[in-house]
Amino acid sequence: MSTRGYLAPEYALLGQLTKKADVYSFGVLMLEIISGKSSSKAAFGDNLLVLVEWAWKLKEENRLLDMVDPELAEVDEMEVFRFIKVALFCTQAAAQNRPNMKQVMEMLSKEVHINEKALTEPGIYRWHSSGKMGGSLNETPSSQLFKNKKTGMPHENSTNFSSNDVVTEMLPR
Repeated sequence: MSTRGYLAPEYALLGQLTKKADVYSFGVLMLEIISGKSSSKAAFGDNLLVLVEWAWKLKEENRLLDMVDPELAEVDEMEVFRFIKVALFCTQAAAQNRPNMKQVMEMLSKEVHINEKALTEPGIYRWHSSGKMGGSLNETPSSQLFKNKKTGMPHENSTNFSSNDVVTEMLPR
């Protein structure tokens, strides 16, 4: 499945296909263009991080320029920083925290202030090495999106997937 690296966690787990899931995919695509790396075919660092996790780790370590593809000749550092930050906003775990595409276009095309303090950790859905979907997120801070805030238990509407069934719940756009 070639699209697995682009799937928003809420779509991969719950089948919720919304415009915000498209924004997530766009953010992943931006990270791929900037880094020259594939989201679905590469793992980074000792912990084999996926592209979105790697970008977040570099942001936390103030090393965002380390992710820039060396094939990109003479880039404007401030512009690259802005593009990576926009991509990270697009890939936030909670869909309601992601910008809409109009906001994304404004952040990319205009010199607007990007409030980094509002940025939260990206959402990640892990695939088993067999290439099949797993039924849960890794227990990382980004996975807390799908936990009930009061009980700490998964939401009632979360769905476990087996290798034999896939459920897609279509929502109007």
